[in-house]
Amino acid sequence: MIYQIIVQGCLDPNWSDWFNEMEITNETKRESHSITTFEGAVDDQATLRGILNHLWDLNLTILSVNRVEPKLHSSG
Repeated sequence: MIYQIIVQGCLDPNWSDWFNEMEITNETKRESHSITTFEGAVDDQATLRGILNHLWDLNLTILSVNRVEPKLHSSG
């Protein structure tokens, strides 16, 4: 399953190893509010919980957790 997790704050993409190799992207919203998005495959609920625990340990505010459809690659 592919999950997208959005948190308030900015986290360097080099932290990807700590988050199950999820893709990490940062965006600055108006008034200098930073948002970090994690997206990637999560094998099971235990792995998801581990990722959420890491976010908790870093004191990041979780804005949303969503399961998303995998991106399809078109051939030709």
